[in-house]
Amino acid sequence: MIRVTVQLIPKGDVSRAKTLGVMDIANDGTGDDNMGNYGGTLLAEYTGPSGRAGRVEKFFRRRQSVWSLVGAFLKLWGHTKHSPNHLRGDGSHPALTPEDLI
Repeated sequence: MIRVTVQLIPKGDVSRAKTLGVMDIANDGTGDDNMGNYGGTLLAEYTGPSGRAGRVEKFFRRRQSVWSLVGAFLKLWGHTKHSPNHLRGDGSHPALTPEDLI
C-alpha cells in the first residue's frame, strides 16, 4: 500500500503540524507484471469520515512513476486543472484508465 500524507507545517515548526489529507492506494492483485489495478481512498476535511473511494485500472506500473499513480487518483477526484467532468471516484462511473490521462 502507498500512503501520501499532506501536512501544513506552520513556519516549519513540525510540532504544530496539521494533517490536511491522506491518500491510500492499494494494488488489488488483478493486474499482471506490467499493469496494475488500484483502489484508492482520499480522506480530507471536506470528504467526511468515509472519504472518497476510486479505482485506477490498467496502470503501467513499470513505465510510470509512483507520482503518476498519485496524479491519476488526483485527476479522478477532480483535483487537477484539467480534470474531466464526467469522471468521478464514487463508483458511479467507470474507473480511470491510461487513455483518460492523455
